[in-house]
Amino acid sequence: MKRNAAATGYSFPPATRQEVWRQHTVPVAAVEPLNDPRIAELLKVEPGTRVLRRFLVSGPEGESPVQVSTSWIHPRAAAVPGLDSPAAGPGGWQHRLEVGGHWPITWMEIHRARMPSTREAALLEVAVSLPVLEIIRVGTSGDDGEPVEVTECVVASDRVETIHILHRDESAREPWPEVINVRAEDDPER
Repeated sequence: MKRNAAATGYSFPPATRQEVWRQHTVPVAAVEPLNDPRIAELLKVEPGTRVLRRFLVSGPEGESPVQVSTSWIHPRAAAVPGLDSPAAGPGGWQHRLEVGGHWPITWMEIHRARMPSTREAALLEVAVSLPVLEIIRVGTSGDDGEPVEVTECVVASDRVETIHILHRDESAREPWPEVINVRAEDDPER
């Protein structure tokens, strides 16, 4: 993730190349019940809790939609000014969360391939038989160390690739010691 060069906020993959993205639907920001138990667990709220939900379908200018993005903001942060405005824009609302007391937000992503719902396929303009990549991003508040937002991005699989940089754990930072395989009968000490 990096700072958005065009506006205050952040750009997350897959929107990190130098290209202009547009909205394919009118963005929505409204308080709604969070009924998905998986998302509710990640946000650490009970299923059915009313939370601020942000919804957007977007993609590069001149192309079909690339992603369906749905974000849920924890109720403890919903009063941050401007979060309920659809005009906060992609990545701008995370900036507002940070300014509102949650600096610095850290993120963790969960990726999985799955089949799209009928609605997702229609929004992405793909067949229901084309798998999608689901990216669940959990934003943790730098203030209290608890989830402050969870975003689900659903991306058509024919429009995305992922690149992962692997980091060595402390236990794997030194080279392996040489292993000498000596047969017992060749050992002069025996």
